[in-house]
Order: sequence, then C-alpha cells, then structure tokens
Amino acid sequence: MTRRSTPPLVPVKPAKWDRLAEHTAEHSLTEQRERRKSRRSVVYTGTFRHDTEVADIVTPLALAVSRLHNPLALRRDVDAVADAVGETVHTAAGLIGESTSTDDRTRRLAADLAVRPRQPVLTDQMLISGSWSTALTAYAAVVADDLTKVLDVAHKPESPALRGAPSASERIERALRLLDRAARELERRIDRVATQQSLPSIGDYNRQQRDLRDRDRVEREMARMGVT
Repeated sequence: MTRRSTPPLVPVKPAKWDRLAEHTAEHSLTEQRERRKSRRSVVYTGTFRHDTEVADIVTPLALAVSRLHNPLALRRDVDAVADAVGETVHTAAGLIGESTSTDDRTRRLAADLAVRPRQPVLTDQMLISGSWSTALTAYAAVVADDLTKVLDVAHKPESPALRGAPSASERIERALRLLDRAARELERRIDRVATQQSLPSIGDYNRQQRDLRDRDRVEREMARMGVT
C-alpha cells in the first residue's frame, strides 16, 4: 500500500488588523510617533497618553524658539501649533462624549468642551520664556485620562462593529498628523529665522562696508608713498 505524502501547510496571511496589532502593540509613544511621521500604521490603545504626546512634541520647539534673538518673530507659527493641539483636544472630547465607557457627567463635560473649547491664550512672555509648551500640555491633560479609557475599550480599526466608520484610534491619529505638520513647519521656520537673526543688520553691514573701503583707501595711499 502506497502512502500518500501530506501536502505542505500553506501559512495563512494575517488580516490587516492582525498585522497592525503585530506592529503597534509593543511600541512606545516615541516609536508610535516615528511610525506616524513616516506614514506607517499606528493603532492607539489604552497605553496612549495625550498630554505626554503633546509635551514630547511641543517642549523641544518651545525651547528652540525661546533661544532666538527675537522669539516673537515666530508668533504665527507657534499659534498654528497651538491650534493643532486644540484640534486634538476637540477630537478627543468628541470621542469621550460619544463613548459609552464613560459616565454621564464626563460625557456632558466632554461635549461642552467640544462645543466651547478653552484653548489657552499664548502671550508674548510665554513665547520668550518657552512656557507656552506647559500651557498646551496642561490643556491636553484635560482630556488625557478619559481618552485613555476610551481607547482602551474602543473597537480597533476595520472592526466589523464600526461598519466602515473610522475607529477612535484612526480619528485621534488624524488629528495628531495635523499637529505633526504644524510642528514640522515651526521647526523649519526656527532654522530659517535663526539664520536670519544671526546676520548683521543693514546698519551694521553698511558700517562694515565703509570700514573696508576706508582701510583699502589707506592701504593704497601708503603703498603709493612706499610705506609698507
């Protein structure tokens, strides 16, 4: 009797969500941020901290701005970052208000925050000192705890229960990408403004040119007289 050989088992290709979970489950906030910036898949769960994420993004920027000769030159760009942080808070408040995992009072407060944002006003002194990062981090902290709870129990991306709607993770990721964009633009502007502010003023430049012309004229006169 001839024994038939058993055909080799073909590995089953995991579903997209399985691949996402494999990539993101063990990643730290820093690793998730780098994946997000490089347009790779990110899934946010109950390990995500909104205030920590905002602090990690805006604190280095605030320090760099404060070191400029004139930090107020970047007022518009800093305000753009603040607006982007406000958008993440608005998105988080919306998720909290929609979630059944929070109590009625929390949902009402979140809904009120979504309708009437309390985004901090950044003063000139904040830009000069760099303390605007602390103000934005505190604003992000208002929704941080409840957002973590929502993400901990929320349906994962592409879950059948969502019926094609974006998941909580995808919605907060979309808002964070807007913050990434504003932060990246501010970072570029810091470099350009730092270079511009390190250049001499027009008055200084004109004085330098006059000094050079005077020195050349003296040297030519001394050479004509045979003086070395």
